[in-house]
Amino acid sequence: MKPAEIARILSRVYDPELGVDLVSLGLVYGITVEGQKVSVLMTMTSTMCPMAEAMLDSAQTAISYQFPDADIEVVPVYDPPWHIDMADDRARDWLGVPPRSVTRAG
Repeated sequence: MKPAEIARILSRVYDPELGVDLVSLGLVYGITVEGQKVSVLMTMTSTMCPMAEAMLDSAQTAISYQFPDADIEVVPVYDPPWHIDMADDRARDWLGVPPRSVTRAG
């Protein structure tokens, strides 16, 4: 079990309101794996996100499904606050935000 494997699992968990996966949105701040213990630091797009508990539970459930013997902790964090610049270009495209590589004429 490696952090990259956990990230792949979380890339199949979607924000139910935005329809974009947690990893592409930049909501996963950190993944550590020590033996059978998995810790995920995760944020929301807003501190008032009505789907926060459901998304945290979905992340934990997805990891548990793949690694049923793991001790999994999904910890909500809000520092730094999430910003659209944390999303990858695929998520930005889905949300109608220009990719980072495009600059606007000013």
